[in-house]
Amino acid sequence: MSDGDSPLAGRVPAPVVAVAVVVGLVALAFVGGNALAVVLGLALSVAGVELTPRRAVVLSVLTLQLVAFTAVSVGYLRYRDRTLADIGLRVPSLEGWIALGAGYVGMVVVWLSGAIATFVIASRLGIERQQQGIIEVAQQDPLIFVLIGVLSLLIVGPAEELLFRGIVQSRLRETFGPVVGVGTATVLFAFAHITGFLPGDIGGALLGVVVLFLVGLVLGVVYEFTDNLVVVAIIHGLFNMTQAAFGYIGVRFGDAETAAIAVRGIAAVVGI
Repeated sequence: MSDGDSPLAGRVPAPVVAVAVVVGLVALAFVGGNALAVVLGLALSVAGVELTPRRAVVLSVLTLQLVAFTAVSVGYLRYRDRTLADIGLRVPSLEGWIALGAGYVGMVVVWLSGAIATFVIASRLGIERQQQGIIEVAQQDPLIFVLIGVLSLLIVGPAEELLFRGIVQSRLRETFGPVVGVGTATVLFAFAHITGFLPGDIGGALLGVVVLFLVGLVLGVVYEFTDNLVVVAIIHGLFNMTQAAFGYIGVRFGDAETAAIAVRGIAAVVGI
């Protein structure tokens, strides 16, 4: 069914169909991945396997990003009679590699600037930013950051870009054009990760979502410019590795604020 998403495509306004489809795909990926993680976690517990923090990180990434995100994305492509090549899975050109470098630097600058800005805003507005449990865990086992960094480059970056840029942004662009398509896909990307900033003050969570929107916007623009999924997948993975490195340095050398900033970003983007 390459000319529509459902039999209703000819009777329901195209914008409604497009938004409903991408929201449904993202919801299916997140709900399915988290449900699978719970089931496998219970199965491991029954089998007598202790779910250590390191194993929990690996389980989360494998079930959510590798299995759920990939399955939903590939399944949708097959439904639309399309291939991975149609959404830009190919070796980058020289222009693509240059965009990759610029995009990575841009993401890091936006993230650090946003983290500082939201810290100042939260302080002035009296918004409490609750420390996440993973910070305490990482203080006991900093190598978790190393594990997250490697998994981000190999799995998280590619899988999330496959879903959010390759599927969601491409589908929205078909209906709304590049500007609205990129913007709407980025909003969905940011809000889909809001649980990574919780529990805590909802104001703090929304500030985190704003930063994630700006970071995701860089990925959306680079994908629109290069039409290359490999470029944004590598940028995303390298960016997450950078966050993990900040977290490791912060915990390893006792810089609590650096660690907290990094972990908030990691938890949101990786989904732990």
